[in-house]
Amino acid sequence: MDSSAARNGQGVEALAAAVGPTAPPISEPDRARGQANAKQALEEVYRQHQRFVWRSLARLGVADPTLSDATHDVFMVVARRLPEFEARASIKTWLFAICLRIARSKRRDYAREQKRREQYGLTRVGTQADPHGQADAARTLRDLLQQLGEDKRAVFIMAELEEMTAPEIASVLGIKPATVYSRLRLARAELDRAVQRQHARERREKGDAR
Repeated sequence: MDSSAARNGQGVEALAAAVGPTAPPISEPDRARGQANAKQALEEVYRQHQRFVWRSLARLGVADPTLSDATHDVFMVVARRLPEFEARASIKTWLFAICLRIARSKRRDYAREQKRREQYGLTRVGTQADPHGQADAARTLRDLLQQLGEDKRAVFIMAELEEMTAPEIASVLGIKPATVYSRLRLARAELDRAVQRQHARERREKGDAR
C-alpha cells in the first residue's frame, strides 16, 4: 500500500485506489440464495445421516438419556462447519470424527451428573426410548463395546459396523493404517473373550434357575 496518500490527506478514496480493486458487495438476492442452499445442504445431511449419527453416538458410549442432546450437538457443529467440508474424506468419516468429540464430552458430563445425583441421594435419570426401535441385540452389543478402551472401540465401530476402510479410519483418528489394524485385532480378541464370558454367565444362570 502507498502510505504517502494517507499522509498527504487524500482520504479514503486515495487509500482505496492504492489498495486496488475489491470484490463487489454480495447482493441481498445472492445472500438469500446462499443461505437457502446452505439450509438445503444441512437438511440433506440430516435426512441421510441422522440415524448413523444416533447409532454412532450410542455405540461410543453416550447414555440413552443424553442421546437426543448429543445428536443435536453434532448437527449444530455440522451446521457451522458444513461450508468447510471439502469431500477429501467421505461425509460419514467426517461426521464420525465429530461424533467422537461430542461423545467424549457427553460421557464426561453424564458421569459428573450421575455422581452428583448419587451424592445427594437422588434417583437416577430414567432411560429414553430409542426412536429407531433399538433391538435387544443392539443393546447387548453396546454393552460389550463399553468393555473396550476408547481407542479400540472407535476402530472396531468404524471398521466392523460401519465398514470404513483403514485409510479412512486412520484419517479420522490421526493414526497410521498399521495402528488401525493392530487396534482392530486387539478389539476383536477382547470382544471374543467378553462374549465367551457372557455365554458362560448365561449358562450358569440357567443352571441356577433349574
